[in-house]
Amino acid sequence: MGLFSSLSILTLQKKMIYNETCTANWVIFNDQGRANLTIDFMYNKKNKTGTVALSGTWQQGNRESKSIRRNIEYTWIENYDTAHLTSKKVNKFEIMDQVDDDRLAQLIPDFYVFPEKSVSYNILKQGKHAFVLSIGNRAIMHCAR
Repeated sequence: MGLFSSLSILTLQKKMIYNETCTANWVIFNDQGRANLTIDFMYNKKNKTGTVALSGTWQQGNRESKSIRRNIEYTWIENYDTAHLTSKKVNKFEIMDQVDDDRLAQLIPDFYVFPEKSVSYNILKQGKHAFVLSIGNRAIMHCAR
């Protein structure tokens, strides 16, 4: 094979690392503030690895909203309809991510904030192109492909 063919195959392989994706919008309210988030789950079923692209805004009271933008690299194990995700690396886009980690951890699971933290979701298929992610009996988000 020529150099061009080898480079084309290598580029194609890099693009196909995550062969599954789904997107969820998540709005969270508590006494610490409100977060409007978009979560893009990208994952490889065979390798049980993935990346979550987390973006959105956080606002406390009437204060100016702050941006959130980070990628969380993770692995997971499955047990029936439950996925146990463990964050391996959290890559903050410093110029865009303006929310302090400890404050963000008051709103969302530590999995999205710190490395080596876990979260477990019950995953229920909704037709061919969507899932409902829940913790216990509480639906947390709808994720569509």
